[in-house]
Amino acid sequence: MTNAETTWNIKQIIDWTCGYLERHGDEHPRLSAEWLLCDVMGLSRVELYVNFDRPLTADERARMRAAVMRRAAGEPLQYVTGETAFRHIVLRCEKGVLIPRPETEVLVDAALEGVDAATAAASGVPPRVLEVGCGTGCISLSIAYERKGTRVVATDLSPKAIDLATRNRDSLGLADSVDIVECDLASGVDPALMGSFAVLVSNPPYIPTDVLEHEVPAEVKDNEPELALDGGADGLDVFRRLVDLAPEALCPGGMLCCELYEGHLDEAANIVRAQEGWASVEVRQDLTGRPRILVAVRGGSLPSLSPVADDKLVRIDPANPDPDVVERVASVLRDGGVVALPTDSVYGLACAVVPDNPGHRRIFYIKKRDLRQTLPWFVSREGGLARWGSGVPDYALRLAERFWPGALTLVVRADEEIDPEYLQAADPLRPEAGATVALRAPGSDFIEALLDAVGTPLAQTSANLHGRPAATSADELDSAIIRDVDLVVDGGPALLAEASDTRLWLPGITTRSCLIDECGDHSLRYVIVCDNAIMQRMLCGKGVGRMVDHVLCFMTNGKNAVGAALDGNNRRLVDDDALPRNSNKGIGSAQIDGHVRGHLAGQARKPIKE
Repeated sequence: MTNAETTWNIKQIIDWTCGYLERHGDEHPRLSAEWLLCDVMGLSRVELYVNFDRPLTADERARMRAAVMRRAAGEPLQYVTGETAFRHIVLRCEKGVLIPRPETEVLVDAALEGVDAATAAASGVPPRVLEVGCGTGCISLSIAYERKGTRVVATDLSPKAIDLATRNRDSLGLADSVDIVECDLASGVDPALMGSFAVLVSNPPYIPTDVLEHEVPAEVKDNEPELALDGGADGLDVFRRLVDLAPEALCPGGMLCCELYEGHLDEAANIVRAQEGWASVEVRQDLTGRPRILVAVRGGSLPSLSPVADDKLVRIDPANPDPDVVERVASVLRDGGVVALPTDSVYGLACAVVPDNPGHRRIFYIKKRDLRQTLPWFVSREGGLARWGSGVPDYALRLAERFWPGALTLVVRADEEIDPEYLQAADPLRPEAGATVALRAPGSDFIEALLDAVGTPLAQTSANLHGRPAATSADELDSAIIRDVDLVVDGGPALLAEASDTRLWLPGITTRSCLIDECGDHSLRYVIVCDNAIMQRMLCGKGVGRMVDHVLCFMTNGKNAVGAALDGNNRRLVDDDALPRNSNKGIGSAQIDGHVRGHLAGQARKPIKE
């Protein structure tokens, strides 16, 4: 293998590597040889054996030599190849993050028992799982992969682990199911989620310090992170903290599952039993028959989450709202809660617009919506636009006068007092224009009364998981939505039974991201863009856009959309994504009525003032 001119076939490489690694202390030299060669050549082990005579290219020989040298120096195979198989998934492995072990698969089995029990109790609604110390993400990702719909929060103290787990999650397409948080234990987990987890699972550092120093092979302690290995004098330092965390994190009937050092499981079980509130504690064996897994179940019954619990449901007549019910809903919102409620269009999710409101972030979590997006606001019919918008043009005020309350959203420059977390970022083409906010005054007496009771606008969005149809009644709310909100307001069928499908952007703030967000999340049928007047009305039904009157090019196909940004100063289109440059025809304000009224005629309350 040292002669670059020599032709080496697969069999010769395996035989040479096997002997070389054996001389350098590899306990399983043939397995290592085959694994390394499979990685280098992109073949399975079966394919190696049916292609023994296949020669290696010069590049394959060079990469195999480098891999063999790393392995001979004691580097774990998983780090050399960069990946490992775990249960039903393949994970990236990198130095600085603990390598998943086969015995940990038994820990996943135990956690899945807790998931299945909670799902059965909730009549099919998947539960929440919290993993502490996720490493590569093998446990959390296996749970989410094998039990679709389960919502998992995974934490780790190591930035390297967080980065690797995130990449593994994204490569498996599990971003909608698994949230990954960098923190100590659960300190960074949303406090609103504490007490709702059906399973708390962890493979904490558990090797006693003395054992790690004198008994653990050099290949492990010299390569894998001490942070993930050293469990203190008895290996239970982190475990004790997990036991203290469990009553706070778990729901009644919830399960604690931990992998621990084989010689200290009995002591661990006694630590749990000494804490009140546990219904059962047991020790389970790993694949080699050694005690390895502790499973403890909290007292109480797992919650039944499929129907709306009585204490989570209120009923109201949207046209004649009961003041007591309005005040109860307002109280939940003022306390930072999230409410599912009827609007004039469909059912929505809402929180109060106040700084540092945990409910704001929770809405994105509930919907599994990108945090980079923003939520439109419900504002009062009287004065809401002028109060929260800045430099609102006269024609926008006239449109609000004409079509509010109703299903018309105005995207305007935001008042300077608005907290940045609620705002759309400024147009990168015109940063001087400032950030924007989307405002709507819905045609609902209940929402108007609620706005008055809360004392702030409501950040809101449709009450559906991202990409799914919006609910038009409380009965249509997804069970996961019901589970995650603080209150459900049942107002019967929504008045319009259709998502608000008209949004108007004002000069200089129509960006590609605006169009993508709206068409992707809400499937808007009409997109109206203003530059002194209506510039372009778009029909976007079934993912296909069609130009109607003027020259703003906009195309959409399912989730893929492109748009253009409007330069309000120069009254021209500015290319934002390989779109053709065109000229604004500069439609006069008198034509506003003609364009808008065609779609919103039924909402007209007053004539437009010219």
